[in-house]
Parts: sequence; structure tokens; C-alpha cells
Amino acid sequence: MTEFLVICSSKGGVGKTTTAINLGMTLKMLSKEVVIVDTNLSAPNLAIYLGAPNIPVTLHDVIDENKNIEDAIYKHMHGFKIIPASPSSKNKTTPNYDKMKEIIRTLHGKFDFVIIDSAAGLTNEALNSIGIGDKILVVSTPELPALSDALKTIKHVKDIGKNVHGIILTRVFKDELEVGVKDVEIMLESQVIGVIPEDEAVRKSVYSKTPVTSSHPEKDVSIAYKKLAAKLIGEKYVHSIEKDDSTFEILLKNLGIK
Repeated sequence: MTEFLVICSSKGGVGKTTTAINLGMTLKMLSKEVVIVDTNLSAPNLAIYLGAPNIPVTLHDVIDENKNIEDAIYKHMHGFKIIPASPSSKNKTTPNYDKMKEIIRTLHGKFDFVIIDSAAGLTNEALNSIGIGDKILVVSTPELPALSDALKTIKHVKDIGKNVHGIILTRVFKDELEVGVKDVEIMLESQVIGVIPEDEAVRKSVYSKTPVTSSHPEKDVSIAYKKLAAKLIGEKYVHSIEKDDSTFEILLKNLGIK
């Protein structure tokens, strides 16, 4: 069975695409077949984040030029697959959203998870992306202005007959300037299913064009994404810790005996 997960947000800059990429990475680590689709057709980021800005066939080509969706699927070095949109300005005609939804739905049965990186905000583009999803995940930072915008997104999600599966709080410092998890849940009337801490490693991973869960797997931010992925498939995440070598074992290794 294929699950269509929509990663949406009320505004840009909250970590929506980063979340889509790292969920794709961690679900693949959990032996799931995953494709991430960039439905932010007006301002796509997925290919840029992964260091592949020049793609021969994109989602735009499938929609506008009747290209085969299979030709727009690319395998990332870490195993998950992506369907990028075109960052080129020449592909900025008004999209046929009904056709987009129909095309993406043809991926049913081919993957365990189709992760949809939607456009930010409450545009037709964003709402059409949300309409594809089985589960809607709303990404927000834990500050009042962002949460206020997230509340509007949740209202629109409900207005089109969808339910919010959960809130993912990103860029979390856990200080007195932020709204706490319980208060967020009361304010948004939705469960917080992931708390992703702020970490310089995320900026470094974006710079290196790789998921932070790969570039910095032991960081708290990566572990938070792994916990979130496990929760989405109904499993409990158990972090494996490699035992430190004893002084005697280190000596044996240095002598070439172990």
C-alpha cells in the first residue's frame, strides 16, 4: 500500500524541504521504497537542495509536454528517489493542477511512500498539493507568528476535507522565547509528532547537498528525524550506540592483533 505524505507549511524558511528530504532518507533507511515529489512548481527547491539543478526531464515536462512520469524519476545516491520540478523560468506557465494530481496518483503501488514537498502558504498551488495527500504534515517553527500562520493552513486543510496527521516543529531551541509543545497542541488542535532541534549541521548539510541524516547521522537533529520516520510507520525508534573500546582493546588494535 502506498501512502501519500504531504509536507506543507504556512510560510517559507521553516524547513519544509529539509524535512521532506530527511524523511525520505530515514524511511529509506527503514527499508521503505520512497520517492519525493517537488510540487512547488513556481519556486521548486528539491533539486537545488540535492545538488542537481539541471535535470533533463522534470515534473513540469510531464505535465506540460506529456512526458512519461518514469522519465522524471531519479535515484539519489542514498537510495531514495526524487521527481523534481524545473527551477528554470521558462517552465513557469500556469500549471494544470488536475493533471498534476492525476499524474502523481499513478505512483500508487510503485512506492511505499510518496512524499510531496508542497508549495508554502495558502496558494492554489499549495492547496492542490495538499489535496493529493493521505496524511498531511504541517511544518512550523515554535514562534507565535509562524504558529498563527500554521493555524490558517490547518483551517484550509480541513476546509478541503482533509485532516492534519500531525505537526512537525522545526528549528527548536527549547528556550523561553518559544511556545512549548503542549501549548502548540492546544493552539493548533493537532498533535505534535516531531520536534526537530535547531542545529548548525543542517546548514552544513544544505551546503554539501546531502541530507543531514547522512552527513551528521549522530546529531540530535538526525535522531529526531529518525524517530519521526519510525513513528510514521508505527515502529519505536531505538538508537544503537556503539560501545567504546576498552584500553586493552585499543592496545590490541594498535598491535594489529584485533
